[in-house]
Amino acid sequence: MSEFERLTAYKTTLKTVNEAPYNKVEGGADYLSVNNLKIGRVRVFGTVVSKTVAQDLSYAFLTIDDSTDTLSISSKKDFKTGETNVALFEKIMPGDIVEVVGRVNEWEGKRKINAEIIKTLLDPNHWLYHQYELSLSKEKVERITEKKEQGISTGVEIKKEQKPEELILKIIKENDIGKGTSLALINNMSKLSKKEVEDALKNLLNDSAIYEPTKHNYKILDE
Repeated sequence: MSEFERLTAYKTTLKTVNEAPYNKVEGGADYLSVNNLKIGRVRVFGTVVSKTVAQDLSYAFLTIDDSTDTLSISSKKDFKTGETNVALFEKIMPGDIVEVVGRVNEWEGKRKINAEIIKTLLDPNHWLYHQYELSLSKEKVERITEKKEQGISTGVEIKKEQKPEELILKIIKENDIGKGTSLALINNMSKLSKKEVEDALKNLLNDSAIYEPTKHNYKILDE
């Protein structure tokens, strides 16, 4: 399992997905270079402009617009089994505001996202909050870059403590034998407080790094 499958999908804009340097990795996971990060999975929001589903349900794609750019969202196909996830697209309609998590891909010079998750947002404020978060993230990166150029320590390089989310991802990965890793086992092995575990799991679920197949059992979101 690659680092992009295990770690959080990065929140970003469609403009960044379209314009960031694209790095193709033979036999591995392609990625975008953004602010010294290697981003293979993204989490984006936008309004559905158009939708196409093949009559034989072999493929589907959407075009979405987030006011910074437009981008194609496509279904995925498992080349081993021949199965697709076209079902994700069935209830999505033009005009819907959607949240998409998936892998960045490039085909014939055009960027797209191979969807892993598509959610329709019933509350437009969710999208507004996403835009607000992105503006804060950009401002923070710009401040850190400016301080580094001036030779001022940002303190970012010094702190190496493992975050609760990283620890819990490791526990889930190493103890999942098919049906997920139980909350009881996570609490026992992490040595964190119940509040810390609860908050970390909530963050991981919100970032689509994990999902809950059954109550109080957690699995890492695979490709």
